Amino acid sequence: MLKIEKNIIDKWELLLKVLSDEIPEDDRHFQHWLNEDTENRKLYMSLKEERHNDELFDKGKVFNTISSKLSLNTGKKIPLYQRKWFKYSMSSVAVIALSIVALNYFTIQENPTPEKTGKNIFDPGSKKAYLLSMQGERIDLSESFEVKREDGTVISNNSEGVISFEKTTPVKKTIEQQTIYVPKSGEYELVLSDGSKVFLNSESQLTFPSYFEGDTRHVELWGEAYFEVKKDGKPFIIQTPDLTIEVLGTSFNVNAYRTNPYVNATLVEGSIRIRLPEKQEPFLLQPEHNFRLDKLSDEISVQQVNTDVYTAWVKGEFAFRNQPLTEIFAQLERWYDFTIIYESPDIGKMRFTGSAEKARPLNYLLNQIQAVTDIQYRCEGDNIILFK
Repeated sequence: MLKIEKNIIDKWELLLKVLSDEIPEDDRHFQHWLNEDTENRKLYMSLKEERHNDELFDKGKVFNTISSKLSLNTGKKIPLYQRKWFKYSMSSVAVIALSIVALNYFTIQENPTPEKTGKNIFDPGSKKAYLLSMQGERIDLSESFEVKREDGTVISNNSEGVISFEKTTPVKKTIEQQTIYVPKSGEYELVLSDGSKVFLNSESQLTFPSYFEGDTRHVELWGEAYFEVKKDGKPFIIQTPDLTIEVLGTSFNVNAYRTNPYVNATLVEGSIRIRLPEKQEPFLLQPEHNFRLDKLSDEISVQQVNTDVYTAWVKGEFAFRNQPLTEIFAQLERWYDFTIIYESPDIGKMRFTGSAEKARPLNYLLNQIQAVTDIQYRCEGDNIILFK
């Protein structure tokens, strides 16, 4: 088993994160490393130039350069780019691991024909969701409809995958609770009665009143959603299983899947307060920052980030930045509705950087991974097995 010293790996990961835009160039830890040695700065500038070069990287040259500068080739004199762990991990430095948008990095054509790619394994998801009412109704939102409730709410949706709630004169005062559920391989948009917009990701659920009364606007979220909260003077409160988020008017993303080992809140603009059940003082998040709670260790981190990475799904894209395959496939499983199986746990730990259109068939993405690594895949029913 190959052993790597932690301080060496930390330096490599820091460089990798900056090159892949996961953390900003002015990060104080990175700047400290950059100023430690003039060779560090030379290395970074050369890799930065390579990253923006339209031509294919010379992988051997890049890997050997990083190896010598960061002392990663200690021990056995095996060429660094031939070591499996580095081959997988540094694919993000070369921006070829999953850079689907940069197809010139691969030998696969821009518009492959069915004869060349074979049958699609699983088609991508689509706009679909269900409306669950207090009366036990379950309405499929794939078809257009309009209905007026006794509480005065007019509910309507259209063919573009958007459902809206509008308050009119009520017949009775009891405000109904509504629930929008988005299954696997689906996504949906809703406009609440106050004009706030919510984009729900696959396997997510939002519960909310038909219209808001009182001093607050309160909703409950399970899963992932992007919010554009309209300002009206009343706090907008989002309750998840692990934390509470309070806003007045802002744009942000919340990833709070029950099955994830973490909760993410990423602020695009405005400000939000994050409250944890056992902590009295809330966390005030600033724009372009991400709050992350590790549900297993209760560890909390707040970092400045590229928010596009966390909100790409709203724009019809996947964006991965130095993420392990376990996190990447957690997203893919929900959108394509399949189950991933790793024949070796080490495969799930490999990290990649890149982007992909969500409209692509799943086997297209799998072929990209296969093209730059020795990871293979096979299908067994609704399962995809990754192996080496």
